Amino acid sequence: MAERASVPTDIEEFERALAECVAIARRAMPDSPMLSIVLRRPGELSTVASSDGLAELLDGVQRATGQGPLLDVIEGGGPVTSLDLRAESRWPRFLAAAEQVRGVHCEPLESQGALLGVLTLYSRRPGGFADETWVAMRVTAAHVGVLFRAALDVARMREVAGQLKEALTTRAVIDQALGIVMAQRRCTAGQAFELLRQISQDRNVKVHQIAASIVEKVSGEPPKRSRFEEPPQRAPG
Repeated sequence: MAERASVPTDIEEFERALAECVAIARRAMPDSPMLSIVLRRPGELSTVASSDGLAELLDGVQRATGQGPLLDVIEGGGPVTSLDLRAESRWPRFLAAAEQVRGVHCEPLESQGALLGVLTLYSRRPGGFADETWVAMRVTAAHVGVLFRAALDVARMREVAGQLKEALTTRAVIDQALGIVMAQRRCTAGQAFELLRQISQDRNVKVHQIAASIVEKVSGEPPKRSRFEEPPQRAPG
């Protein structure tokens, strides 16, 4: 089975971009096949973009029956083509529900060598696809990989930014507690932090929570969390 790409959990913008890819690709294909994009997620496959309700339905038939070219791509990682489904014998349960289509091609969507999902072309006519359709399909598949890497980078940056904000907030509380401990114990900052760390280990509570309790005990109210505003967005150009 092909290695799986890790799909970010917040991918609404990514999926909207995939829908645009499908619409643009179909306009570039002279024989107007039906298109769909299926993504792999933990424990499931889901159609996230399609040009036609029938394409999404046929994706679902393959998932339900456990047979079809889409699933062969997921299992093997390579492209799968059938130029005439009426002469096909590989997927009897899928074929029984696919009477409205005659040809199909499933192209793996990859990101940095890992399988992200599948781009499928369904044709109502036998005999394959036009040359321009093959070109548009390959360009679209490559573009999806680029979009995915960009979406993943954005998700990672958001996660890091969130962690940084949290670290800065908890650091401010810890610094307040260190000042209190230093004044009470007449010790250095290093000694004060070591005391907080030891209490944290003994109670199995995070250092910033210990610090917050110290600040609240002395001041009579919970410490105020610092606010960190997002930088203003620069206008394009």
